[in-house]
Amino acid sequence: MKLSDLFSSTSNKPNTSNGVVGIDIGSSSIKVVELQERKGVITLATYGEVQLGPYIGKSVGESVVLEPKQEQEALIDVIRESAVKTRGAVFATPLSSSFVTNVSIEADADDDLAAMVRVKARKVIPASLSEVTLDWAEVEVTKVEEESNGENYRNVLIAAIQNSALERFKILLQFVGLNNPPTEIECFSTIRGLYKSEELDVAVIDIGAVSSKMYIIRKGLLMRMYRIRAGGALATKQISEALGVSFQEAEEMKFAADKNAANFSEMKRAHNTSYDRAFREFNQVLREYEKKTGIELSTVYLTGGGALFPGTVAHIKEVLNRDVLMANPFSKVAYPAFMDDTMHQISPSFSVALGAAMRAFE
Repeated sequence: MKLSDLFSSTSNKPNTSNGVVGIDIGSSSIKVVELQERKGVITLATYGEVQLGPYIGKSVGESVVLEPKQEQEALIDVIRESAVKTRGAVFATPLSSSFVTNVSIEADADDDLAAMVRVKARKVIPASLSEVTLDWAEVEVTKVEEESNGENYRNVLIAAIQNSALERFKILLQFVGLNNPPTEIECFSTIRGLYKSEELDVAVIDIGAVSSKMYIIRKGLLMRMYRIRAGGALATKQISEALGVSFQEAEEMKFAADKNAANFSEMKRAHNTSYDRAFREFNQVLREYEKKTGIELSTVYLTGGGALFPGTVAHIKEVLNRDVLMANPFSKVAYPAFMDDTMHQISPSFSVALGAAMRAFE
């Protein structure tokens, strides 16, 4: 089973003839990326982002929970301001409304694995199966795992989305004229936006507004996921307290950070402190995975809006003691050459939205 099969039952694949928009609704912003196929080449048509804080009187960059009408207003605004024209869409469901895990199941080759997965899912999913839409995929077992667990060891990726969240997002998207778009969990969109077929084993660290996630990927499939509550909003709060400025001022300073500024060292110290625990835990998870599977993960990709602060790549590289590369999902699509600098600058923020849109072209 491929990533694109997960949750394919929730709706049909959109028509790509007039383009497809990928939608990423995060805790602090909504991002959209519209792609079109032009002469056989997947091409960027437009993109955009709207901050959610101001819709309820909060600062830019703050994590917020909007009422349905406010969420509708924000989505309409970003679609209009970005000049999105297509009605075809793919929606990336936030991890906060989802559950993803890998489990081990002892099963013979002729066993009904689907039934066994449902039994296992009841034990690991913190909700009744009647309350979620469930999907799963069997993933490869490495030689080291097989030697350790035996031939009947099966490795399964289980994913679930809350039915209440699916209904909420369905109503939201219908309100803006996007009827029944395919839905997938944001981690799968991120992987699609970054994964290169020639890379067998990679890790991705996604720094969002509220949490940071690490995905370990083998042959395009999610093998492990680890999430910790440490993100851009916390970093801004730490900078605000360290420099004695408002959250809004700290967010603006973080976004426009200059390594040559007099207060950059203090800002960087406050920023890095926000992530020290998360990065140490990521390092532990990586090492445990490598020991268990016998697989070496030499490269880590960094993505998410929180990755844009100067020195973040070097900080993670120091903690993990391995190569860390800034992700560039826009490298997977065509766009005018004059946009190259801008694309490199903003690219990590749009991994989810771009990966969601690319699903329609698979």
